[in-house]
Amino acid sequence: MFHGIDGYLAKIHYFCTTKPTNAEMNKKNKRIAANVIGLVCTFLMMAAAAMMMNGRLLGHALQAPAEVEAEAVATSEVSHGDTIFINTTEAGKDITGYSGPTPLKIAIVDGRIVSVTALPNSETPGFFGRVEKSGLLDSWNGLTPKEAAAKQVDGVTGATFSSQAVIANVRAGIQPLVDAEDTLTDPDSSSSPSASQIAAIIVLIAAMSLPLFIKNKKYRIVQQILNTAILGFWAGTFVDYTMMLNVIGNSPTAWATVVTVLMLIAAFIYPLLGKDGYYCAWVCPLGSLQELASRCNPNHRLKLGNKTIKVLTTLRMILWGALMLCLWTGLWMSWIDYELFTAFIVESAATGVIIAAALMVVISIFIPRPYCRFICPTGTLLRMAQNLKNK
Repeated sequence: MFHGIDGYLAKIHYFCTTKPTNAEMNKKNKRIAANVIGLVCTFLMMAAAAMMMNGRLLGHALQAPAEVEAEAVATSEVSHGDTIFINTTEAGKDITGYSGPTPLKIAIVDGRIVSVTALPNSETPGFFGRVEKSGLLDSWNGLTPKEAAAKQVDGVTGATFSSQAVIANVRAGIQPLVDAEDTLTDPDSSSSPSASQIAAIIVLIAAMSLPLFIKNKKYRIVQQILNTAILGFWAGTFVDYTMMLNVIGNSPTAWATVVTVLMLIAAFIYPLLGKDGYYCAWVCPLGSLQELASRCNPNHRLKLGNKTIKVLTTLRMILWGALMLCLWTGLWMSWIDYELFTAFIVESAATGVIIAAALMVVISIFIPRPYCRFICPTGTLLRMAQNLKNK
């Protein structure tokens, strides 16, 4: 009935000048209330998982006061003769990578940095391993704290969040040794956005706005290509359990947060405005890649029977329930590192994840979006938040 921008404006005029019936208003209010309840329940479920995994909620450590005080003492600057050891656990507690804080130990001998060592953290081993292999931790060796503070260090492709957290931790750790007014800015705001982050923001804004105006198959294909190429393979950013647990467990910082916030708005806020399933349909890079694959074979798709779909849907719910129990009980929390989204970050993704993702793309040629419909734990969580029927 309505097409293009003119049609969209006419649609706005129609809904603004047409008074809805009481039945329509009641139905709308019930849907909004159900979505709000679903969103709150989802937050509580993920908050419980975040507390179990990181012991933090919204950036606050959930430790007894005595333990926090002991930690503060343990992470202060320690001097041994001409050698200074700096532990950034406390100074960088609000600086997060992809999964949480990334503390470092910085050794300074005779006024120069001799080593930067990573302390235990909750980052995905594949991503953080790429940071260590890149030589990023050696970038400040031989420099005075003042020189290190002034040095511009690039992040690591394929591990952007982790590498930026490392850089911010170094700056936060050496800040007490440098004249802050002359040589350092706040470590949380000193980094500028990378080209991939800027591109991701542009693509996200397009995905979250243009489909509201444009109803065109060709445009949809263009958007899916951008989602796959830029959000997926270049920026390596997507909504998954790791990202959600990081946001709930820690205080998000830096430019990467802009991308994260936009994605979460599409995933959780748009449904409150009547756009159910918007993230999965218009933003998700893996969903976009599967749909692009299905377009290669539009006339020879396998049609699954209702019973088969019902069985696969039931299995998906059982899998999701089991994985959530693994998070809540701590039995197997590392499964979140193996969601297929990480296959986009080819350099650091596990080989098995890449193979599984490739297999899903191949199956998509014959069965549309198989991972989205019958496996995806993140997609299932989003459906639960939106109170969508599991079909």
